[in-house]
Amino acid sequence: MRILKFGGSSIGTPERISNVLELLKKRFDEGIEFCVVFSAFQEITDSLIYISNKALSRDDSYKEELSKLKKIHNNAVSYLISKNLQESSSKKVSELLNELEEILHGVYLVKELTPRTLDYVMSFGERLSCTIISNAMNSRGMESEFMDSRLVVKTDDSFGAAKVNFSVTNKNIQDYFSRHNKIQVITGFIGSTDKNETVTLGRGGSDYTASIFGAALDTEEIEIWTDVDGILTADPRKVHDAFPLNTVTYEEAMEMSHFGAKVIHPPTMKPALNKKIPIRIKNTFNPSFEGTVITEKDQCGIFSVKGISSIDNITLLRITGSGMVGVVGIASRIFGALAKEKINVILITQASSEHSVCLSVLPQAGMLSKKLIEEEFKWEIRDGMIDEVIVEPDMSIIAVVGENMRHTPGISGRVFQSLGRNGINIIAIAQGSSELNISLVIKKDHLKKALNVLHNSLFLSKQKTLNLFLIGPGLVGSAFLKLIIERSNYVAEHVHAKIKIVGLMNRKNMFFDESGIDLKNWKDLLLNSKMESSIEKFILQMQKMNLPNSILVDCTANDSVVKHYRQILNSSISIVTPNKIANTQSYEQFVSLRETSAKRNVQFRYGTNVGSALPFINTLKDIISNGDEIIKIEGIFSGTLSFIFNSLKEKDSFSEIVKTAQERGYTEPDPRDDLKGLDMARKLLILIRESGIPFELKDIEIEKLISAEAENAETIEEFFDKLKTDDKRILELKEKAAANECVISYIAKYENGKAVLSIQEIDKRHPFFNLTNSENIVAFTTKNYWKNSLTIRGQGAGADFTAVGILSDILRISNYLG
Repeated sequence: MRILKFGGSSIGTPERISNVLELLKKRFDEGIEFCVVFSAFQEITDSLIYISNKALSRDDSYKEELSKLKKIHNNAVSYLISKNLQESSSKKVSELLNELEEILHGVYLVKELTPRTLDYVMSFGERLSCTIISNAMNSRGMESEFMDSRLVVKTDDSFGAAKVNFSVTNKNIQDYFSRHNKIQVITGFIGSTDKNETVTLGRGGSDYTASIFGAALDTEEIEIWTDVDGILTADPRKVHDAFPLNTVTYEEAMEMSHFGAKVIHPPTMKPALNKKIPIRIKNTFNPSFEGTVITEKDQCGIFSVKGISSIDNITLLRITGSGMVGVVGIASRIFGALAKEKINVILITQASSEHSVCLSVLPQAGMLSKKLIEEEFKWEIRDGMIDEVIVEPDMSIIAVVGENMRHTPGISGRVFQSLGRNGINIIAIAQGSSELNISLVIKKDHLKKALNVLHNSLFLSKQKTLNLFLIGPGLVGSAFLKLIIERSNYVAEHVHAKIKIVGLMNRKNMFFDESGIDLKNWKDLLLNSKMESSIEKFILQMQKMNLPNSILVDCTANDSVVKHYRQILNSSISIVTPNKIANTQSYEQFVSLRETSAKRNVQFRYGTNVGSALPFINTLKDIISNGDEIIKIEGIFSGTLSFIFNSLKEKDSFSEIVKTAQERGYTEPDPRDDLKGLDMARKLLILIRESGIPFELKDIEIEKLISAEAENAETIEEFFDKLKTDDKRILELKEKAAANECVISYIAKYENGKAVLSIQEIDKRHPFFNLTNSENIVAFTTKNYWKNSLTIRGQGAGADFTAVGILSDILRISNYLG
């Protein structure tokens, strides 16, 4: 025998009821023995309460609402029941509706609606639905009969939430079923007192009815049919990646339900729990899915954590004071004061010093709780032994639930770390000795982000979602977007990260999509966006979206975004950028950005600032973090200048080589931007600063490569004409070096507190001698690497290569996030 229960959402329309009937017919044809509990049709209970209150207030419009309710049930009869049974069915339904109308008229006349009367009115929802469905089952060949649960479920007279007398009820149910062999269609939610007065069983009443009958009959399983695929790991309205669990224990289900999971109400499980009867949560709209089984023990649980639930809106109260330390009875006085007004305390935590107590209540009880506690401790407050009670509204509680947490080290650490690295501050913590539940209080504004962060960390650790905002989809930015498309599967499979672009901005427009922008159509989406570009509005939208693992990718070449970096980092958003400006402004600014990112537990990554995708900066960071000390830095950090001086090994005309470099796209549109050496000086400055040395750009000596005449030419054409006058000087330097079996190269160098960019002669023993084409190179001489410097060499320029470096920085952030 199985008990099946269908809630209001499962039978919300005649079409849905018809689908349920097909499901039951399949069970019937397979010879499966069952009885079925039904709630009222969807929203009918709420409608009955609404109509009752209208009648109570002498609002004649209650009759219109009652007419709508009548129509819903009469339509169901017409749609669901075969014509040969319609007349008798309609008669029964009409009798019930007429009785309901008379009661409501009485409420209207006497202007009284007692809890007893309201319970009776509400009972019509289930009595009507079960009458109709029982007849519909008979018309489909399933022999069934309407069962009024008031005949057997006996309770006290706590109207609205009656307590069941199980010894009497269980015997009544067993006796009844011994005399009735047909399928019983049982009214959920209702029972009766010893005086046969109708009562309701409170929230989750129909689930409770199913559990009561299942326990009394020792059924094989109780099935609760609803509109979701079972108990999910989190609320799918807040966490899109939430998924149904195969199995949870009774204890886990109760904890999750207490903290907001809506699938099943904790007390409804108690009868089944006592008899160790499994409860299966199934989806009426996806009946083939196995659903979630609630059982005594989960023998093969995959996850240590089973779910993340939340109470979205609570108020926190803080009671502090030196007069609380070592004083017996403080907690009991607090609870006693609140109990007088029936205020429920949702969470409590107390410091081991006994100096403070923190508790949470529902928002509507916040100020009253403060008043009651301060009244209770008025003398202690007067004498300064206890401080004024602090009220903090707009908070949320998150509960991380799982019986296996107690056997798995590090769960708490992972919870705190993942929240901290996303800029979410934990205001209060409570954990029972059973370790079944870790409860956290956070600001309400951070709830959705926190739920997603925890869900990613605890359930989807094999694939973390990174939410990227990209500004500047130009040459480098578009190459990066293309790279994401190409590498997405590899990154997901091998690095376990899913990269979503959720925001884009160019000079004209910006576009956002929390679910992820379609990167195959990003140009059209951005072009057709109605949102005009504004860095201030872009930042505001990032803050408003408040997504977990948020990263800004700044691919601009100016300081329009740079000036907002601190604000962005303070919003708990990491930054990745090839833009060198932020790192080459004042040393004070350089330090400030690092302090801000450290304070907010976010990352500021700029590995492509020097050497593009070559690991110049990251290697230097590792050298310093390993306790080594930099003695000398040498490098060629310009693909343009590398190409020019490498070409001089074979050719003599400096001006022609520069022209060739421009034609191949190695230089800026105006080659003078490269030949001034300023870009390479900025890169040297970044490496010096990364070594922990305070330094400014003005302190770097830069040898000019071109004459003042060439540098000051009015046009590019004039520049190349003037540049020819430099050919002789460069050739002389080349020939002089050749005489010494050397070549010339333009090298950036830091040593003994001095930084210089200059043309140098290097021989075959120098690591830069065999450099080719546009390669970049760096040599770090340190206390550990003093005989042979640590050298890194390779391609160090180009949009595609820079895009690879940006992706590398993003994946480093992914690793940091854990």
